[in-house]
Amino acid sequence: MEGSAAFKQEEIAQLEQQLMEKRAALNQDQEGGDVSLPNKELVHDVIKEKILEHIPNYQPVSVPQATSPIQPNGHQPSYLLPEFKDLVQSFIDIVFNKSIPEAIKEISKTGNMALIDAFHDALTDELYGALVERRKLEVVK
Repeated sequence: MEGSAAFKQEEIAQLEQQLMEKRAALNQDQEGGDVSLPNKELVHDVIKEKILEHIPNYQPVSVPQATSPIQPNGHQPSYLLPEFKDLVQSFIDIVFNKSIPEAIKEISKTGNMALIDAFHDALTDELYGALVERRKLEVVK
């Protein structure tokens, strides 16, 4: 996927803030213990919350895997399937050229929950990669 260099810095900063808040809230829920949720799962949750703001009935089916797009069982993520790949890329382009909310509004018009889920996974991977690149998150192996 392309375009992360053009992504608005303020949206990345906002995402970073939301991730810090989410981690802090999870740590408080665990009575001061350190929650070891993988960073990618936190990104997945933050994106889910953004999607739910515009698509209240959205329920993600997939769970983020390790950093590799090809999963250990040989299956590829849904956003790489031929029927979704170009569509998902077009919505990812909206994210990086306009904003996350704008892309979510556009994809919600499709009413296709499988496509929305594929977008959710792709956006998680893209933003996770951007945050790792900026050294705001560490890769958990």
